[in-house]
This record gives sequence, structure tokens and C-alpha cells, in this order.
Amino acid sequence: MLEFEILAQGYYRPEQLIITYDPTLTMPKTAAIQAWMDDLWTQKLAVAREKQIPLFDAPLFRLIAADESRQEGMLHLSLGNTSYKEYVTTRVPEFAQTHARQELGNALSVCSVVETSDGFILLDKRQGVDVYVGRYHVIGGFFERHLDSTAEAQPDPFAAMRREIREETGIQATDIAEQHCLGVVYDAETPHGEICFLTRLTIPLAVVQTREPEEDEIKQLHTLHVTAESLRAFIVEHHGNISATGEPNLLLYGGIRFGQAWFEQVLERIR
Repeated sequence: MLEFEILAQGYYRPEQLIITYDPTLTMPKTAAIQAWMDDLWTQKLAVAREKQIPLFDAPLFRLIAADESRQEGMLHLSLGNTSYKEYVTTRVPEFAQTHARQELGNALSVCSVVETSDGFILLDKRQGVDVYVGRYHVIGGFFERHLDSTAEAQPDPFAAMRREIREETGIQATDIAEQHCLGVVYDAETPHGEICFLTRLTIPLAVVQTREPEEDEIKQLHTLHVTAESLRAFIVEHHGNISATGEPNLLLYGGIRFGQAWFEQVLERIR
């Protein structure tokens, strides 16, 4: 069984991403739900402190809808407001399994396959985090309202992705040759949306390894030299040990690199 759903798939430049942002589009909450969330959040903070895992609230964008059918060659995203607190509390099974998707926090994240100029991709094996510990993941993080908006307060997921890459790897915007959005996926296990990217670099792996990350979230950078065979083998062999958003990001990337038939064959292998 797959842990994700692919909501949109394509190869989009920044100008092909149309975002409608309405901050009034928030999670529906009753007073009882708010009180339950407050209590659970307090418990989560206590556990995080005990385990020395960083946990703090942050203003995030909320995924309302992803639509690739309204205009050919364009991806339309409808976004609202949520928070990390809403994401953490509404993803717990006792809540998520008894509420419709539109009743959840539905925080929006970004992640990217980062490809070096000599054909490697960068991977993280998650440590010191509160979900998917020990699983492989690509470079990524949450789409934060206070960090990832233009001067006109318009959400900018491409900027969010560049920020995450810089913070986690030390790779700068000047090291990036091109960046495309590959689509939007939904993590059904820890319910939230994620925008997937492909980031191609101008620099080889040896230079990447000299870069200094701004944060210590990635304890050890893993790499894979990519061919159609090596990427297929990695996904199939590690299925169940890749995060629920990292896996479709790898699949979408493989579809761009090696064709739709490759994408469909690998997807069928892991179903």
C-alpha cells in the first residue's frame, strides 16, 4: 500500500505556477477541538524536550487544492493559513482517521531532488526529527509564511525550496542551474501536502561536499549516482524506508529523467 497520493504531476517553471492565497482559508475548529489541540501540543512539547528534539510552532501555508486541469501547462495552487501546531496535532491517528482531509491542518511542505552536475542526487537519512526517523528523504522542509513570501506577501515555493537547500546543505542560489516544480503530493500517513521539485546544480558532488550547512538537521549527507537502473533499484529496495513524500519526489524525478514508462513501471512495482 502506498503512503502517498500524487495530486499533480508535471514540469513547471516559476511562471507556470499560479497561486491563489487567501489567509482566511483556515482549518475549521470548534472550541472543543481547540482545547484538545492545546492540551496535546503541551504534551508533545514535553516529550520533545525530554528527547531533545526541537519542536516549536511556526506560521505555515495550508494546502487547499492543487489543480492542473484549469489551464494546460499550468499548475494552480490554492493556499490558506495553518501552523506547525495544527499540523502536529491533527496528524495523530485518533484525529486524522476520524476527520475528512479538509478538516485537518494540511500544512504544506517543499522537497527537492537535488542533482549535481556530475549526476549524483543528495539524500538524507532522517535523525533528530519527530517523523520518519531512520528513513531516507530528499532535501526539504516546511513552507513558512514569515520566510517564504515575496514583498507583496505572495507565497513563493521556489524561494522556500532554495532556502531549505541552503540551510540543509550550504548550497547557494548561485550554485543552481535550474529548478522546476514536478508536482504536488499528499502524505497520507502524516497528513499534509508537499510540493516536489527538481533542482539541478552547476557544481559537482566534490564541491557540494565542501559547502557548510547553516543548520545541523542533516547529520550525514547520502548520495546516489543516478541511472535508470540505480534509481529503480534504490526505490524498490528501500520502499517502506523512504519518507512518504521523498519517495514520490524520486518517482516524479525518474519520470522526467527516464520517461513516463519508467515512472509507471516503478510505481507498479511498489504498489
